[in-house]
Amino acid sequence: MSGFFSFKTKHQRKAQIDITSLIDLVFLLVAFFMVTSSMGALSSITVHLPKAVQSAPARSGEMVVSVNEKNEIYINDVKYDVEALQEEFKKRKETLGDNAVIIRGDRKADYEKIVKVMDLLNRAGIPKFTLSTVKSR
Repeated sequence: MSGFFSFKTKHQRKAQIDITSLIDLVFLLVAFFMVTSSMGALSSITVHLPKAVQSAPARSGEMVVSVNEKNEIYINDVKYDVEALQEEFKKRKETLGDNAVIIRGDRKADYEKIVKVMDLLNRAGIPKFTLSTVKSR
């Protein structure tokens, strides 16, 4: 019995995975998606807004009407013909509630198109709307 003893240790090493960096990565991904999702909430239609010295902070509205430089009209990123706008405004009036409609008109768009949108909103019974601008310094 000399030399053939096997000793068992109480503390056997087990393989472990350190997940500290994984938790940090998941937190950063969550923060990134929260920031980017709130930034793109207004509209994905490219509109070069006119500049104004006096400009109020952006408000969130139920309906965003965009007129791009090609004079195409979009409601919440869906393109509409001018003929169909008044009926669409009447349909959306009930769901709009007390919120104001945000009109985003490109600085190269025809002024007449933007006035037409405002006129159709008034005729549909939506008198509250605001024109979106960029604050100049």
